Amino acid sequence: MKRIGTALAAILMIVSGIVSASAATLRVGIQDDPDALDPALSGTYAGRFVFAALCDKLVDISPDLKIVPQLAEAWEWAADGKSITFTLRKNVTFHDGTAFDAAAVKFNIERMKTMPDSKRKAELAPIASVEVLAAHKVKFNLSEPFVPLLANLSDRAGMMVSPKAATEKAGEFAAAPVCAGPYQFVERKSRDLIRVKKYPGYWNAAQVGYDEVVYYYVPDSTVRLSRVRAGDLDLAERVAPTDLKTVRDDPNLALHSGQGLAVSHLMFNVGAGAKADTPLGKNATLRQAFELAIDRNVINRVAFNGEFLADNQMIPPSSPFYDSARKAPARDVAKAKAMIAAAGMTHVPVEIQYENTAGDSRVAQIIQSMAGEAGFDVKLLPMETTTAIERYLNGNFEAYIGNWSGRADPDPTLVAFFSCTGSQNVNKYCNKDLDAILMQARGEADEAKRKALYAKATDIYLTALSSIPLHHPNWFFAARKSVGGIVMVPDGLLRLVGVRPVN
Repeated sequence: MKRIGTALAAILMIVSGIVSASAATLRVGIQDDPDALDPALSGTYAGRFVFAALCDKLVDISPDLKIVPQLAEAWEWAADGKSITFTLRKNVTFHDGTAFDAAAVKFNIERMKTMPDSKRKAELAPIASVEVLAAHKVKFNLSEPFVPLLANLSDRAGMMVSPKAATEKAGEFAAAPVCAGPYQFVERKSRDLIRVKKYPGYWNAAQVGYDEVVYYYVPDSTVRLSRVRAGDLDLAERVAPTDLKTVRDDPNLALHSGQGLAVSHLMFNVGAGAKADTPLGKNATLRQAFELAIDRNVINRVAFNGEFLADNQMIPPSSPFYDSARKAPARDVAKAKAMIAAAGMTHVPVEIQYENTAGDSRVAQIIQSMAGEAGFDVKLLPMETTTAIERYLNGNFEAYIGNWSGRADPDPTLVAFFSCTGSQNVNKYCNKDLDAILMQARGEADEAKRKALYAKATDIYLTALSSIPLHHPNWFFAARKSVGGIVMVPDGLLRLVGVRPVN
Protein backbone atom coordinates (compact mmCIF):
# COMPACT_ATOMS: atom_id res chain seq x y z
CA MET A 1 0.00 0.00 0.00
CA LYS A 2 2.87 2.31 0.92
CA ARG A 3 4.49 1.69 -2.51
CA ILE A 4 1.18 2.46 -4.26
CA GLY A 5 0.83 5.63 -2.27
CA THR A 6 4.38 6.67 -3.09
CA ALA A 7 3.88 5.90 -6.77
CA LEU A 8 0.60 7.83 -6.78
CA ALA A 9 2.30 10.81 -5.16
CA ALA A 10 5.04 10.72 -7.78
CA ILE A 11 2.47 10.61 -10.58
CA LEU A 12 0.61 13.55 -9.07
CA MET A 13 3.86 15.51 -8.87
CA ILE A 14 4.59 14.79 -12.53
CA VAL A 15 1.06 15.78 -13.58
CA SER A 16 1.30 18.91 -11.44
CA GLY A 17 4.58 19.76 -13.13
CA ILE A 18 3.07 19.28 -16.58
CA VAL A 19 0.11 21.51 -15.71
CA SER A 20 2.44 24.13 -14.24
CA ALA A 21 4.67 24.07 -17.32
CA SER A 22 1.71 24.38 -19.67
CA ALA A 23 0.21 27.28 -17.72
CA ALA A 24 2.71 29.70 -19.22
CA THR A 25 2.76 33.35 -18.16
CA LEU A 26 4.35 36.09 -20.23
CA ARG A 27 5.73 38.89 -18.03
CA VAL A 28 6.10 42.20 -19.85
CA GLY A 29 7.76 45.37 -18.55
CA ILE A 30 6.12 48.57 -19.80
CA GLN A 31 7.43 52.11 -19.43
CA ASP A 32 4.17 53.89 -18.57
CA ASP A 33 1.08 53.12 -16.55
CA PRO A 34 -1.82 53.13 -19.06
CA ASP A 35 -4.65 55.59 -18.74
CA ALA A 36 -8.32 54.54 -19.04
CA LEU A 37 -8.74 51.02 -20.44
CA ASP A 38 -11.62 52.05 -22.65
CA PRO A 39 -10.84 52.50 -26.37
CA ALA A 40 -13.17 55.49 -26.49
CA LEU A 41 -11.33 57.28 -23.70
CA SER A 42 -7.71 56.16 -24.01
CA GLY A 43 -5.10 58.68 -25.10
CA THR A 44 -1.73 56.99 -24.48
CA TYR A 45 0.67 54.62 -26.20
CA ALA A 46 0.76 52.49 -23.04
CA GLY A 47 -2.98 52.03 -23.29
CA ARG A 48 -2.70 50.97 -26.94
CA PHE A 49 0.05 48.51 -25.95
CA VAL A 50 -2.27 46.72 -23.51
CA PHE A 51 -5.29 46.96 -25.83
CA ALA A 52 -3.35 44.85 -28.35
CA ALA A 53 -4.04 41.91 -26.02
CA LEU A 54 -7.59 42.82 -25.04
CA CYS A 55 -9.38 44.40 -27.96
CA ASP A 56 -9.42 43.26 -31.56
CA LYS A 57 -10.20 45.90 -34.19
CA LEU A 58 -12.16 45.82 -37.41
CA VAL A 59 -8.87 45.94 -39.32
CA ASP A 60 -5.16 45.93 -38.48
CA ILE A 61 -1.90 47.00 -40.12
CA SER A 62 0.85 44.68 -41.31
CA PRO A 63 4.62 45.19 -40.89
CA ASP A 64 4.65 46.87 -44.32
CA LEU A 65 1.76 49.20 -43.32
CA LYS A 66 -0.90 47.46 -45.38
CA ILE A 67 -4.46 47.34 -44.03
CA VAL A 68 -5.30 43.71 -43.23
CA PRO A 69 -8.43 41.94 -41.92
CA GLN A 70 -9.12 41.34 -38.25
CA LEU A 71 -12.74 41.36 -37.09
CA ALA A 72 -13.78 42.44 -40.59
CA GLU A 73 -12.86 39.84 -43.22
CA ALA A 74 -13.47 42.09 -46.23
CA TRP A 75 -14.64 45.59 -47.18
CA GLU A 76 -15.74 47.45 -50.28
CA TRP A 77 -15.80 51.18 -50.97
CA ALA A 78 -18.61 52.78 -52.96
CA ALA A 79 -17.58 54.35 -56.26
CA ASP A 80 -18.13 57.87 -54.90
CA GLY A 81 -16.06 57.15 -51.76
CA LYS A 82 -18.97 58.10 -49.50
CA SER A 83 -19.74 54.69 -48.04
CA ILE A 84 -17.94 51.48 -47.16
CA THR A 85 -19.44 48.04 -46.49
CA PHE A 86 -17.75 45.54 -44.17
CA THR A 87 -18.19 41.77 -44.15
CA LEU A 88 -17.60 40.63 -40.58
CA ARG A 89 -15.94 37.52 -39.27
CA LYS A 90 -18.44 34.90 -38.07
CA ASN A 91 -18.44 32.95 -34.81
CA VAL A 92 -16.76 35.74 -32.84
CA THR A 93 -17.77 36.48 -29.26
CA PHE A 94 -16.87 39.08 -26.70
CA HIS A 95 -15.27 38.04 -23.42
CA ASP A 96 -18.70 37.95 -21.75
CA GLY A 97 -19.89 35.40 -24.31
CA THR A 98 -22.17 37.77 -26.23
CA ALA A 99 -22.01 37.78 -30.01
CA PHE A 100 -19.95 40.14 -32.14
CA ASP A 101 -22.06 41.13 -35.14
CA ALA A 102 -23.14 44.09 -37.24
CA ALA A 103 -25.35 45.43 -34.45
CA ALA A 104 -22.32 45.45 -32.14
CA VAL A 105 -20.33 47.42 -34.70
CA LYS A 106 -23.14 49.97 -34.99
CA PHE A 107 -23.26 50.27 -31.19
CA ASN A 108 -19.49 50.81 -30.93
CA ILE A 109 -19.23 53.46 -33.63
CA GLU A 110 -22.19 55.38 -32.24
CA ARG A 111 -20.83 55.08 -28.70
CA MET A 112 -17.45 56.52 -29.69
CA LYS A 113 -19.10 59.34 -31.65
CA THR A 114 -21.48 60.37 -28.88
CA MET A 115 -19.79 59.70 -25.52
CA PRO A 116 -19.15 63.12 -23.91
CA ASP A 117 -15.48 62.37 -23.15
CA SER A 118 -14.74 60.22 -26.22
CA LYS A 119 -11.36 60.90 -27.80
CA ARG A 120 -12.44 59.15 -31.01
CA LYS A 121 -14.94 61.75 -32.22
CA ALA A 122 -12.60 63.45 -34.69
CA GLU A 123 -11.36 60.09 -36.06
CA LEU A 124 -14.94 59.01 -36.82
CA ALA A 125 -16.49 62.41 -37.56
CA PRO A 126 -17.14 61.75 -41.29
CA ILE A 127 -19.31 58.71 -40.45
CA ALA A 128 -22.85 60.07 -40.78
CA SER A 129 -24.66 56.81 -40.05
CA VAL A 130 -24.17 53.07 -39.63
CA GLU A 131 -26.53 50.59 -41.29
CA VAL A 132 -26.94 46.95 -40.27
CA LEU A 133 -27.42 45.16 -43.59
CA ALA A 134 -27.29 41.61 -42.21
CA ALA A 135 -26.00 39.82 -39.14
CA HIS A 136 -22.44 40.00 -40.47
CA LYS A 137 -22.61 42.91 -42.89
CA VAL A 138 -22.51 46.57 -41.92
CA LYS A 139 -22.35 49.78 -43.93
CA PHE A 140 -20.80 53.11 -42.93
CA ASN A 141 -22.34 56.11 -44.69
CA LEU A 142 -19.99 59.09 -44.82
CA SER A 143 -20.77 62.78 -45.03
CA GLU A 144 -17.82 63.15 -47.41
CA PRO A 145 -15.06 60.93 -48.84
CA PHE A 146 -12.61 60.03 -46.07
CA VAL A 147 -9.57 58.10 -47.27
CA PRO A 148 -7.92 57.68 -43.82
CA LEU A 149 -10.92 55.84 -42.38
CA LEU A 150 -9.42 52.34 -42.58
CA ALA A 151 -6.18 53.55 -40.98
CA ASN A 152 -8.21 55.07 -38.15
CA LEU A 153 -10.12 51.81 -37.71
CA SER A 154 -6.80 49.97 -37.32
CA ASP A 155 -6.39 51.73 -33.99
CA ARG A 156 -8.69 52.48 -31.03
CA ALA A 157 -11.50 53.82 -33.23
CA GLY A 158 -11.87 50.31 -34.64
CA MET A 159 -11.69 48.42 -31.32
CA MET A 160 -14.91 46.63 -30.49
CA VAL A 161 -16.23 46.38 -26.92
CA SER A 162 -19.19 44.35 -25.64
CA PRO A 163 -22.39 46.41 -25.97
CA LYS A 164 -23.84 44.53 -22.99
CA ALA A 165 -20.88 45.33 -20.73
CA ALA A 166 -20.55 48.92 -21.93
CA THR A 167 -24.25 49.52 -21.29
CA GLU A 168 -24.46 47.81 -17.92
CA LYS A 169 -21.18 49.19 -16.55
CA ALA A 170 -21.46 52.62 -18.16
CA GLY A 171 -18.95 54.87 -16.37
CA GLU A 172 -17.16 51.89 -14.80
CA PHE A 173 -16.33 50.07 -18.03
CA ALA A 174 -12.67 51.14 -18.06
CA ALA A 175 -12.11 49.43 -14.71
CA ALA A 176 -12.87 46.02 -16.22
CA PRO A 177 -13.02 46.23 -20.04
CA VAL A 178 -14.78 43.54 -22.07
CA CYS A 179 -13.59 43.25 -25.66
CA ALA A 180 -13.10 40.56 -28.33
CA GLY A 181 -9.32 40.10 -28.30
CA PRO A 182 -7.12 37.08 -27.54
CA TYR A 183 -6.94 37.87 -23.81
CA GLN A 184 -9.55 38.96 -21.30
CA PHE A 185 -9.12 41.33 -18.40
CA VAL A 186 -8.42 39.89 -14.92
CA GLU A 187 -7.15 42.67 -12.67
CA ARG A 188 -5.37 45.99 -12.47
CA LYS A 189 -3.28 47.37 -9.63
CA SER A 190 -2.63 51.06 -10.19
CA ARG A 191 0.99 51.90 -11.02
CA ASP A 192 1.89 48.23 -10.55
CA LEU A 193 0.43 45.68 -12.97
CA ILE A 194 -2.32 44.66 -15.37
CA ARG A 195 -3.15 40.96 -15.64
CA VAL A 196 -5.01 39.32 -18.54
CA LYS A 197 -5.75 35.68 -19.30
CA LYS A 198 -6.30 33.74 -22.49
CA TYR A 199 -9.88 33.87 -23.73
CA PRO A 200 -10.81 30.29 -24.68
CA GLY A 201 -13.57 31.48 -27.02
CA TYR A 202 -11.25 33.63 -29.13
CA TRP A 203 -11.77 33.12 -32.86
CA ASN A 204 -8.05 32.41 -33.39
CA ALA A 205 -7.35 30.72 -30.04
CA ALA A 206 -5.02 28.09 -31.53
CA GLN A 207 -2.47 30.84 -32.23
CA VAL A 208 -2.48 32.19 -28.68
CA GLY A 209 0.56 30.72 -26.96
CA TYR A 210 0.43 32.00 -23.38
CA ASP A 211 -2.25 31.32 -20.78
CA GLU A 212 -1.66 34.61 -19.04
CA VAL A 213 0.09 37.91 -19.65
CA VAL A 214 1.08 40.31 -16.88
CA TYR A 215 2.12 43.88 -17.73
CA TYR A 216 4.36 45.35 -15.02
CA TYR A 217 4.82 49.10 -14.75
CA VAL A 218 8.60 49.68 -14.70
CA PRO A 219 9.31 53.29 -15.75
CA ASP A 220 13.10 53.08 -15.88
CA SER A 221 14.30 51.48 -19.12
CA THR A 222 17.56 50.21 -17.60
CA VAL A 223 15.68 48.61 -14.72
CA ARG A 224 13.28 46.96 -17.18
CA LEU A 225 16.21 45.48 -19.06
CA SER A 226 17.93 44.34 -15.84
CA ARG A 227 14.80 42.48 -14.82
CA VAL A 228 14.66 40.72 -18.19
CA ARG A 229 18.31 39.73 -17.87
CA ALA A 230 17.64 38.39 -14.37
CA GLY A 231 14.67 36.35 -15.59
CA ASP A 232 12.19 38.38 -13.54
CA LEU A 233 10.56 39.59 -16.77
CA ASP A 234 10.30 37.91 -20.16
CA LEU A 235 10.13 41.03 -22.31
CA ALA A 236 10.78 44.77 -22.00
CA GLU A 237 9.45 47.33 -24.44
CA ARG A 238 11.27 50.53 -25.45
CA VAL A 239 14.78 49.53 -24.50
CA ALA A 240 17.04 52.58 -24.42
CA PRO A 241 19.45 52.81 -27.39
CA THR A 242 22.29 53.19 -24.90
CA ASP A 243 21.48 49.70 -23.59
CA LEU A 244 21.34 47.93 -26.94
CA LYS A 245 24.91 46.63 -26.73
CA THR A 246 24.01 44.94 -23.45
CA VAL A 247 21.13 43.15 -25.14
CA ARG A 248 23.20 42.14 -28.16
CA ASP A 249 25.96 40.76 -25.94
CA ASP A 250 23.66 38.71 -23.69
CA PRO A 251 23.37 35.09 -24.98
CA ASN A 252 20.02 34.67 -23.20
CA LEU A 253 18.33 37.62 -24.86
CA ALA A 254 17.05 38.49 -28.31
CA LEU A 255 16.77 42.05 -29.61
CA HIS A 256 13.62 42.76 -31.61
CA SER A 257 13.81 46.02 -33.54
CA GLY A 258 11.99 47.83 -36.28
CA GLN A 259 11.37 51.20 -37.86
CA GLY A 260 8.56 53.14 -36.29
CA LEU A 261 5.96 55.76 -37.11
CA ALA A 262 6.71 57.80 -34.01
CA VAL A 263 8.09 61.30 -33.81
CA SER A 264 9.67 63.31 -31.03
CA HIS A 265 9.23 67.04 -31.35
CA LEU A 266 9.62 70.31 -29.47
CA MET A 267 6.22 71.99 -29.29
CA PHE A 268 5.90 75.72 -28.63
CA ASN A 269 2.84 77.24 -27.02
CA VAL A 270 1.65 79.79 -29.57
CA GLY A 271 -1.90 80.48 -28.40
CA ALA A 272 -2.91 78.63 -25.21
CA GLY A 273 -3.26 81.15 -22.41
CA ALA A 274 -0.59 83.15 -20.62
CA LYS A 275 2.18 80.62 -21.37
CA ALA A 276 1.93 81.60 -25.06
CA ASP A 277 2.87 85.19 -24.29
CA THR A 278 6.59 84.64 -24.89
CA PRO A 279 9.00 85.71 -27.64
CA LEU A 280 9.08 82.20 -29.12
CA GLY A 281 5.32 81.83 -28.77
CA LYS A 282 4.66 85.03 -30.70
CA ASN A 283 7.41 85.05 -33.31
CA ALA A 284 7.84 82.34 -35.96
CA THR A 285 11.19 83.86 -37.01
CA LEU A 286 12.57 83.21 -33.54
CA ARG A 287 11.35 79.62 -33.75
CA GLN A 288 13.16 79.28 -37.07
CA ALA A 289 16.28 80.67 -35.36
CA PHE A 290 15.87 78.10 -32.60
CA GLU A 291 15.79 75.32 -35.21
CA LEU A 292 19.02 76.65 -36.72
CA ALA A 293 20.63 76.67 -33.26
CA ILE A 294 20.31 72.92 -32.81
CA ASP A 295 21.80 69.94 -34.61
CA ARG A 296 19.46 66.97 -34.86
CA ASN A 297 22.27 64.59 -35.78
CA VAL A 298 24.20 65.51 -32.64
CA ILE A 299 21.08 64.95 -30.53
CA ASN A 300 20.63 61.52 -32.08
CA ARG A 301 24.28 60.56 -31.74
CA VAL A 302 24.76 61.75 -28.15
CA ALA A 303 21.37 60.90 -26.68
CA PHE A 304 20.59 57.73 -28.63
CA ASN A 305 23.90 56.34 -29.89
CA GLY A 306 22.79 57.19 -33.42
CA GLU A 307 20.10 54.46 -33.30
CA PHE A 308 17.18 56.80 -34.11
CA LEU A 309 16.52 58.76 -37.30
CA ALA A 310 17.21 62.49 -37.08
CA ASP A 311 14.60 64.31 -39.17
CA ASN A 312 12.62 67.54 -39.50
CA GLN A 313 9.15 66.19 -40.36
CA MET A 314 6.25 64.79 -38.37
CA ILE A 315 5.81 61.98 -40.90
CA PRO A 316 8.64 59.40 -41.10
CA PRO A 317 10.56 58.66 -44.31
CA SER A 318 8.95 55.18 -44.40
CA SER A 319 5.63 56.85 -45.32
CA PRO A 320 4.84 57.23 -49.04
CA PHE A 321 3.68 60.76 -48.15
CA TYR A 322 7.02 61.91 -46.74
CA ASP A 323 8.33 65.06 -48.46
CA SER A 324 11.91 64.19 -49.43
CA ALA A 325 12.39 67.67 -50.90
CA ARG A 326 12.25 69.32 -47.47
CA LYS A 327 15.60 68.46 -45.91
CA ALA A 328 16.46 69.37 -42.34
CA PRO A 329 18.49 72.61 -42.28
CA ALA A 330 22.08 72.36 -41.11
CA ARG A 331 22.99 74.01 -37.83
CA ASP A 332 23.90 77.66 -38.36
CA VAL A 333 24.58 79.50 -35.08
CA ALA A 334 25.66 82.71 -36.82
CA LYS A 335 22.43 82.92 -38.80
CA ALA A 336 20.40 82.13 -35.68
CA LYS A 337 22.11 85.01 -33.83
CA ALA A 338 21.41 87.34 -36.75
CA MET A 339 17.72 86.41 -36.73
CA ILE A 340 17.56 87.08 -32.98
CA ALA A 341 19.20 90.47 -33.51
CA ALA A 342 16.77 91.30 -36.32
CA ALA A 343 13.95 90.68 -33.84
CA GLY A 344 15.49 93.33 -31.59
CA MET A 345 16.79 90.90 -28.97
CA THR A 346 20.12 89.56 -27.77
CA HIS A 347 18.86 86.84 -25.45
CA VAL A 348 15.59 84.89 -25.78
CA PRO A 349 14.22 83.18 -22.65
CA VAL A 350 12.33 79.88 -22.91
CA GLU A 351 11.26 77.19 -20.47
CA ILE A 352 11.18 73.61 -21.77
CA GLN A 353 9.02 71.06 -19.94
CA TYR A 354 9.42 67.32 -20.43
CA GLU A 355 8.78 63.94 -18.87
CA ASN A 356 11.66 63.07 -16.57
CA THR A 357 12.78 60.03 -18.53
CA ALA A 358 16.39 59.27 -19.41
CA GLY A 359 15.88 59.92 -23.13
CA ASP A 360 13.95 63.18 -22.84
CA SER A 361 16.34 64.44 -20.17
CA ARG A 362 19.34 63.89 -22.42
CA VAL A 363 17.58 65.59 -25.34
CA ALA A 364 16.62 68.58 -23.20
CA GLN A 365 20.15 69.04 -21.88
CA ILE A 366 21.69 68.86 -25.35
CA ILE A 367 19.16 71.37 -26.71
CA GLN A 368 19.84 73.68 -23.76
CA SER A 369 23.57 73.63 -24.48
CA MET A 370 23.34 74.13 -28.26
CA ALA A 371 20.58 76.76 -28.19
CA GLY A 372 22.46 78.66 -25.52
CA GLU A 373 25.34 79.24 -27.94
CA ALA A 374 22.96 81.19 -30.19
CA GLY A 375 21.48 83.32 -27.42
CA PHE A 376 18.53 81.28 -26.17
CA ASP A 377 18.36 81.18 -22.36
CA VAL A 378 16.83 77.74 -21.87
CA LYS A 379 15.43 76.75 -18.49
CA LEU A 380 14.65 73.04 -18.07
CA LEU A 381 11.61 71.81 -16.15
CA PRO A 382 11.54 67.99 -15.83
CA MET A 383 8.35 66.48 -14.44
CA GLU A 384 6.91 63.15 -13.38
CA THR A 385 5.08 61.63 -16.34
CA THR A 386 1.50 62.02 -15.10
CA THR A 387 2.03 65.65 -14.13
CA ALA A 388 3.85 66.45 -17.36
CA ILE A 389 1.08 64.98 -19.52
CA GLU A 390 -1.62 66.75 -17.51
CA ARG A 391 0.09 70.11 -18.01
CA TYR A 392 0.67 69.32 -21.68
CA LEU A 393 -2.99 68.51 -22.29
CA ASN A 394 -4.01 71.75 -20.57
CA GLY A 395 -1.59 73.85 -22.64
CA ASN A 396 0.27 74.78 -19.48
CA PHE A 397 3.80 75.10 -20.91
CA GLU A 398 6.02 77.42 -22.93
CA ALA A 399 7.75 74.59 -24.79
CA TYR A 400 7.30 70.85 -24.40
CA ILE A 401 9.21 67.81 -25.64
CA GLY A 402 6.44 65.62 -27.01
CA ASN A 403 6.52 62.00 -28.12
CA TRP A 404 3.86 60.83 -30.54
CA SER A 405 3.64 57.14 -31.46
CA GLY A 406 2.47 57.90 -35.00
CA ARG A 407 -0.16 56.35 -37.24
CA ALA A 408 -0.19 54.39 -40.49
CA ASP A 409 -1.74 57.32 -42.38
CA PRO A 410 -0.52 60.95 -42.19
CA ASP A 411 -3.99 62.30 -41.45
CA PRO A 412 -4.29 61.35 -37.75
CA THR A 413 -0.91 62.94 -37.03
CA LEU A 414 -1.13 66.12 -39.09
CA VAL A 415 -4.77 66.85 -38.28
CA ALA A 416 -4.24 66.10 -34.59
CA PHE A 417 -1.37 68.58 -34.23
CA PHE A 418 -1.97 71.23 -36.90
CA SER A 419 -5.71 71.41 -37.54
CA CYS A 420 -7.23 74.34 -35.66
CA THR A 421 -9.42 71.89 -33.71
CA GLY A 422 -6.98 68.95 -33.61
CA SER A 423 -7.08 66.67 -30.57
CA GLN A 424 -3.35 67.23 -29.89
CA ASN A 425 -3.35 70.92 -30.84
CA VAL A 426 -2.87 71.88 -27.21
CA ASN A 427 -0.58 74.78 -28.16
CA LYS A 428 -3.47 76.34 -30.17
CA TYR A 429 -1.75 76.76 -33.53
CA CYS A 430 -4.23 77.64 -36.26
CA ASN A 431 -3.76 78.27 -39.98
CA LYS A 432 -6.94 78.24 -42.07
CA ASP A 433 -5.04 77.55 -45.30
CA LEU A 434 -3.40 74.51 -43.73
CA ASP A 435 -6.78 73.35 -42.43
CA ALA A 436 -8.23 73.50 -45.93
CA ILE A 437 -5.33 71.50 -47.39
CA LEU A 438 -5.61 68.81 -44.71
CA MET A 439 -9.35 68.49 -45.26
CA GLN A 440 -8.82 68.25 -49.03
CA ALA A 441 -6.22 65.50 -48.55
CA ARG A 442 -8.72 63.50 -46.50
CA GLY A 443 -10.95 63.09 -49.52
CA GLU A 444 -8.30 62.58 -52.22
CA ALA A 445 -8.10 58.92 -53.25
CA ASP A 446 -5.36 59.45 -55.86
CA GLU A 447 -2.07 58.83 -54.01
CA ALA A 448 0.04 61.18 -56.15
CA LYS A 449 -2.41 64.06 -55.75
CA ARG A 450 -2.69 63.36 -52.05
CA LYS A 451 1.09 63.41 -51.69
CA ALA A 452 1.21 66.80 -53.43
CA LEU A 453 -1.31 68.15 -50.92
CA TYR A 454 0.74 66.88 -48.00
CA ALA A 455 3.83 68.52 -49.51
CA LYS A 456 1.98 71.85 -49.32
CA ALA A 457 1.00 71.10 -45.74
CA THR A 458 4.59 70.26 -44.85
CA ASP A 459 5.79 73.58 -46.29
CA ILE A 460 3.32 75.48 -44.10
CA TYR A 461 4.01 73.73 -40.80
CA LEU A 462 7.79 73.75 -41.31
CA THR A 463 7.63 77.50 -41.86
CA ALA A 464 5.43 78.22 -38.85
CA LEU A 465 7.34 75.72 -36.65
CA SER A 466 4.73 75.60 -33.90
CA SER A 467 6.48 72.28 -33.36
CA ILE A 468 10.07 71.46 -34.31
CA PRO A 469 10.33 67.75 -35.19
CA LEU A 470 13.57 66.27 -33.85
CA HIS A 471 13.78 62.56 -34.68
CA HIS A 472 11.88 59.36 -35.37
CA PRO A 473 12.52 56.69 -32.73
CA ASN A 474 12.95 53.10 -33.78
CA TRP A 475 11.37 50.36 -31.69
CA PHE A 476 13.60 48.16 -29.55
CA PHE A 477 12.25 45.27 -27.46
CA ALA A 478 14.43 42.91 -25.43
CA ALA A 479 13.06 39.42 -24.77
CA ARG A 480 14.27 36.18 -23.31
CA LYS A 481 15.11 33.72 -26.07
CA SER A 482 12.41 31.48 -24.60
CA VAL A 483 9.83 33.86 -26.12
CA GLY A 484 9.13 33.12 -29.76
CA GLY A 485 6.94 34.52 -32.51
CA ILE A 486 7.46 38.24 -31.89
CA VAL A 487 6.76 40.31 -35.01
CA MET A 488 7.64 44.00 -34.99
CA VAL A 489 5.09 46.34 -36.55
CA PRO A 490 5.75 50.06 -37.16
CA ASP A 491 3.16 51.15 -34.58
CA GLY A 492 5.32 49.57 -31.86
CA LEU A 493 2.55 47.44 -30.34
CA LEU A 494 3.15 43.87 -29.15
CA ARG A 495 0.68 41.65 -30.98
CA LEU A 496 0.34 38.47 -28.95
CA VAL A 497 -1.26 36.19 -31.53
CA GLY A 498 1.56 33.87 -32.61
CA VAL A 499 3.75 34.66 -29.59
CA ARG A 500 4.49 31.51 -27.62
CA PRO A 501 7.10 29.84 -25.40
CA VAL A 502 9.93 28.05 -27.19
CA ASN A 503 12.64 25.75 -25.90
